[in-house]
This record gives sequence, structure tokens and C-alpha cells, in this order.
Amino acid sequence: MGFPVDIDFLRNNIELYKETFRKRGLDENIVDRAIELDNKRRELQRELDKLRYKKNLLSKFYGSVIQYLNGKIDRNTLIKVAIEIGYDIHEGNVSEEFLNKLKEDIKDLDEEIKKREEEFNNVENNLIDLLWNFPNLLSNEVPVGDESKNTPIKFWGIPKVYDINLFKEQTERFGWKIVELNEILNNKEYEKYIKNKELLEELNKMLNDEEDFKEINFNDVLDFEKLNNDKIVVYKKVNHELKHQYDILKEFNLADTDVAGEVSGSRFYFEFNILSLLDLSLSMEGIKYMINKGYIFTIPPYMLKKDILNGIITLDDFADMMYKIDGEDLYLIGTAEHPITALYYNRIIEENQLPIKIVGWSPCFRKEAGAHGKDTKGLFRLHQFHKIEQYIFCKPEDSEKYHKELIRNAEEFLEKLNIPYRTVIIASMDMGKRNYKQYDIEGWFPGQNKYRELVSGSNVTDWQSRRSNIRYRRKDNSLDYVHTLNCTLSAIQRTLTCILENNYDYKNNRILIPSILRQYVGKDFITNSRGGDSNP
Repeated sequence: MGFPVDIDFLRNNIELYKETFRKRGLDENIVDRAIELDNKRRELQRELDKLRYKKNLLSKFYGSVIQYLNGKIDRNTLIKVAIEIGYDIHEGNVSEEFLNKLKEDIKDLDEEIKKREEEFNNVENNLIDLLWNFPNLLSNEVPVGDESKNTPIKFWGIPKVYDINLFKEQTERFGWKIVELNEILNNKEYEKYIKNKELLEELNKMLNDEEDFKEINFNDVLDFEKLNNDKIVVYKKVNHELKHQYDILKEFNLADTDVAGEVSGSRFYFEFNILSLLDLSLSMEGIKYMINKGYIFTIPPYMLKKDILNGIITLDDFADMMYKIDGEDLYLIGTAEHPITALYYNRIIEENQLPIKIVGWSPCFRKEAGAHGKDTKGLFRLHQFHKIEQYIFCKPEDSEKYHKELIRNAEEFLEKLNIPYRTVIIASMDMGKRNYKQYDIEGWFPGQNKYRELVSGSNVTDWQSRRSNIRYRRKDNSLDYVHTLNCTLSAIQRTLTCILENNYDYKNNRILIPSILRQYVGKDFITNSRGGDSNP
């Protein structure tokens, strides 16, 4: 297995790597240290090559001396061999004593070679350890800075907004104009954005709690492509506070995190009855959606060996995310992305097999070590949850195209669920080290007055494939590393909580079930627990 970084590219692009470290808020001196080690390694390699060459010549001469002493070659032939390696034996006496001296010279060379090899291996291992933690390069499109520089590039849907100031922080701050739904309906300036005014008026009344809640897809009433081109976000102002997913879960007895906390600890849960069915329903609908797009469906292993994970994630992730199985060289997976990557570990893929598109479903296990005290209520941030993951292995020249495909797949699925969202390009210091470019899709949580991550999709380029030795054979038989891309389709529990907050019918105190999930549960609404959806 080669270096985890293209060492030739690093040598020729030192400033580019330093700039990447600076943009990510990392110590750029690490690049200089890597170059120093690489120079030392190459110097030692040259010395070793000379020593080994000299040893080979001496060994050849040693054999010729034995032949001479045994009378198998004459002195002129021996002199020719000696001249080749720089020995002058014209006047010398070639004897057993000379042979023993030659043997000692070879032994001394062996010791010198062994010493240099140890030094070389030590330097090379230090270099590899350093390169192993190198971040990926960055796309020029990535905003530079911390999470405050994460930049929305698209909005979809009509979010219900109670706190307008919080909403402005998430929209106007980035140069978007916000327009209330009534103004869209009553101002001729905005007529060009309306697809169906009658249906939009009905939706407006419904969001005002004047009519029974029903599903009207936002794509049927507004042209979001035009709105995004003009950087306009449409919202619906409501005059009462909106319920948090935790309170809705309690109100309808859909889940219990308190009892789960007693028996398993914080961030675990029991799901009950219709929420459990919706968990499976959302999973099935997402899987079917991706299969229909030509993706191979897999349920992968839920555990991986450390050596395999080393090629897929950074070592920091082990401390912050991964659960280790006590007494075993196994870790519980944090996402199906990890075993799907490992599916082609140390393998060569034929060019005509690419792209390989996979969708995986799995439970995910995360320590959430860096999230102490955050999102402790409800089912948003958990140690255990279900997730559908998209994954693509492709040729390097195609990875940008497939990154867009993965993000659009996730956007379309959220639109089928009628969840308002924004798509955000993630800033350089907020991305994982392995990502070349990352988009998050954040659903609107009206009870929390904020957009929150539902989907994360990254182009990892060759960062994982170099560490996992995943290559492909071109038609000319040359080998190159594939690019790998990953993207959530649906984090099931988070998505369900977003549906609960967006689809709460305040007029009738019930929750509208998205139409694409009703076939699995046999009803249109979640009603009060006393109506038959109660927990044990």
C-alpha cells in the first residue's frame, strides 16, 4: 500500500498544501516537517542504493576471486572484474588472505546497509504517520472560516416562523430577501413565482390554522427555481409558539427517552407503535426511491476492524465517535458509509464497472463525545439511530458531477416529504479533514426556530481510496485511485422529528403523516395516544 498522500504532488505543490492547512485552521508547519522527512528519506534511499550496488559488485568480485583461486579463471579475467568495481590488483597478491579481507569488507557493508535501513524505515514510518493525518485539499468553492461562514446556496419550501429575528439570522445575513406568504399572494411583483394561486391561498389558510391540515406540496404552488435565482425565501409568519419535537413525542406517547435513560443511559430511546412503523416506513420508502434510481441496496456489517476504519476516517473520530467492542478488534459503525467503503478495500475495479452506486441502510452508533449537553431532549442527537446512506465509487474526473447527484437525490426526497430545507456549503474549518467539499441540507424545525442538519454529503476525492488502496484499472492497464463520495439520504429519527414539528395540526391537535408513508401505516394522521397509539 502506498503513501496516504500523493507524495509527488505534495513535493510539487507545497504552498497549496500550506494554504489548505491555513484555511482549515491547522498548523502549516506540519507540511514543512513532512517535506523535511521526505527529503531525508530520499537522501537515505540514495545512500542505500549506492551501498547495495557496491555490495553487489563486491559479492560478484568475491565470487570471481574464488573462481581464480580454484583455477577456473585466469588473472586477466579477474583484473577485468576488479577494474569494474574500482579494485587495483595488478601488483597485488590475490590469496586466501585477500579473500578473507574481501569477506570482511562485505560484512562491513552489510552492517552499514542494515544501519541505514533501520534509519530509513524510521524516517519513512514517521513520514507516513504524519501524512496519515493530512487533510484533503479544498475545492475553491469552499468558504474560508469557521461554522459562521457556512453559506446557504438554496432554500426550498415555506417554513412556519414564530421568531422572525431568528429567521432573519439564518437568511438575510447571507444576502437573501425574505418575503411573507401574504405578500407573495397580494403583491403583483411576486406573481411570477406563483404556480397555483388558488392552492397557495388554501395553503395559507391552513398554515393560519383556519382550515384542517392537509398535504399541499410546496412544489405545486411556488416556483423555487425562480425564487432561488432571485435569492428570495418565502415564509409563513405565525402568531403562536410552535411545539418542539420532544413535547410532541410526549404528548402523543410516541417515544420514551426517560425510561431508556434509566436502562441504557442518555441519548437512547424506546419508539412505540406508529412512530416505530414510521421508522420502518421512512426506511422502506427511501430504499425504494434509491433502488429506482439504479443504486445497489445493501445492509452492511455493523462492526469493522480498526485497520479497516483507519483507511476510512481520521484517528480523531475514534475518540469522538466510535464505540469499541471490549476485548475485540472491532468497532460499531457510525454510518453505513464505513462498511460500504470497506467493500472494495485493497481491491482493483475495472474501469467499465464505474461508477458503482450503492445505497445502504443500517443502525448507526455514535458516542457524540463532542456534543455534551447539546440536544439532550427528544430524538435529535442520539447514540443509536437508523440511517440510509448513498455512496458512489467513480473515476476522478466524474466526482464533482456525482457529488451534485447525491445532494439532489437527498433534496428530492425531502421534497417528497414536504420538509422545508436549505442547502448549505460547509466552510473550511467546519469540514472533516477528509472532505474536499461538503454540502449539508438542513431541515426547518419550526418548534426550534432554526434550520438543522438532516443530510450531509461529501466529495472525499482520493483521500479514502489511497488509505484503503481502492484502485481502478484503466483501459490502457494503468492503475489509478477511485474517488469516493457519500451522502445521507435520510437520518431516520431526525427526519421523523422534523416531520412532527412541521406537520403538527394546531387546529385539530394531530399530526399529518406524509402521503408517501401512509401506505405502510394505513392512516393519514397520528392522533392522541388515547385514540389507540399509546405505548405499553
